[in-house]
Amino acid sequence: MKRYFTNVNTSFIKSALAIVMLITLSCAAQSQSLNANWKQDLTNAMKTFLGCQDTLNNSRGCSKFLGESLHIVYRINDFYSQKTGRYMVAGEIASFLKSSNQWKLLGPSYDQKTLTQAQEHANAKKAVVAVYTSTSGSSHVVLINPGVLQSSGSWGLSVPTATSFLLSQPDRSFVDKGLSFAFGKLLMKDVSIYVRSY
Repeated sequence: MKRYFTNVNTSFIKSALAIVMLITLSCAAQSQSLNANWKQDLTNAMKTFLGCQDTLNNSRGCSKFLGESLHIVYRINDFYSQKTGRYMVAGEIASFLKSSNQWKLLGPSYDQKTLTQAQEHANAKKAVVAVYTSTSGSSHVVLINPGVLQSSGSWGLSVPTATSFLLSQPDRSFVDKGLSFAFGKLLMKDVSIYVRSY
C-alpha cells in the first residue's frame, strides 16, 4: 500500500512539474522582449523608408515599415497579416487593435496619466502605439519607444518618445522624438493609446 502511494505521488509530482514547465515555456515565448539595438535598427529602417518608392507591382511596399517597426523594437509581429502575407497598413492596424484581445486601450492622448503610463509600459518592454483616426476614417499609427517623457509646448503636456513612419508625408517622419511631433494639438483629441498585454 505504501509503495502504491509513493508511485502515485511520484507520478503526480512528475506530471505537475511537466505542466509547470510547459506553462513557463509558453509564457516565455509570449513575454515581452526588447531589441537591445532598436534605436540603430529603427534609424536604418527610417533611412530605407525615406528612399522607398512604391511601384505598380509593389504598391504597399513602403507601408511595411510601420508594422515592421513593432517587430524591430519589441520583437513581436502582431501587425503582420498571415492572411495577406504582408504587414498591415495603418487603417488595418487601427481596426485590429480595436478587436484584439492582446491589445488594450490605455486612454486618450490628451490625458497626462495615459501619456505617462504609455512611457512606463514602453520602458517595461511592453509594446505601445498611438492611433489617430480621422472623421473620414483615415488613420496614422505611431510607435511609442522606450525613453523619457518630453515636455511639449504645443500640447501643454509631457509626451512619450515615439517613432513615426508617415507615408503621405515622408519628410515629417522621425525616430525617437516626442509624440506631439506626429500629431498637432488639434488632432490629439482623436489619438488613442494602446498597450499590448503579455
